[in-house]
Amino acid sequence: MQSHYSRIGKTYRAALRSIKGFKKDASGPAALANTAWLFASSCLWNSTPFSTKEIDAAKEKIKEYLSQSKDSRKAFLAFCQRIVLAQVLFAGYMDRLPLPSVWLDRRNKSGFAITKSGYEQIKTVRESLPQYFRELRALAEAVLEFSEEPTGKNYHYWKGYFSDRQVPGALEAFQVFAANFLFTI
Repeated sequence: MQSHYSRIGKTYRAALRSIKGFKKDASGPAALANTAWLFASSCLWNSTPFSTKEIDAAKEKIKEYLSQSKDSRKAFLAFCQRIVLAQVLFAGYMDRLPLPSVWLDRRNKSGFAITKSGYEQIKTVRESLPQYFRELRALAEAVLEFSEEPTGKNYHYWKGYFSDRQVPGALEAFQVFAANFLFTI
């Protein structure tokens, strides 16, 4: 027989679970822009505290990018892959990146736009070799899937995926994103 308190505890846990797992419009450009910002900031500016004004401006730049596409989810996946390419391109210069709102501006030829040609090359090769840079695509899919369903099961699946394929960079990027996603207020 359950006590009154254990039934209340179950009710609260169920309510908390539904709040914690609250799904925003995960496929809309605004929600995707929030997730894309969190991924970009986790990869490129993880230790830099920005003002709310700067974060909102950066999210607007991302929302512009996502809104230009017919399929915002596809654009999100491309965005995340291009962020990882940027991380590779600017590896020794991360401390010199401009403000996110400047770097993410599509008109800034020295910013996010610089990743377009590299990503286009990867897409071209993928037409002949679908598995080309598959971990890059998998990381973007992991970020999207985890943002839509932030469960332990999803986390452990993707952690195992990147570990099994011995891709420590993708594993680290996913883990930093997941921690920021779960614990950023």
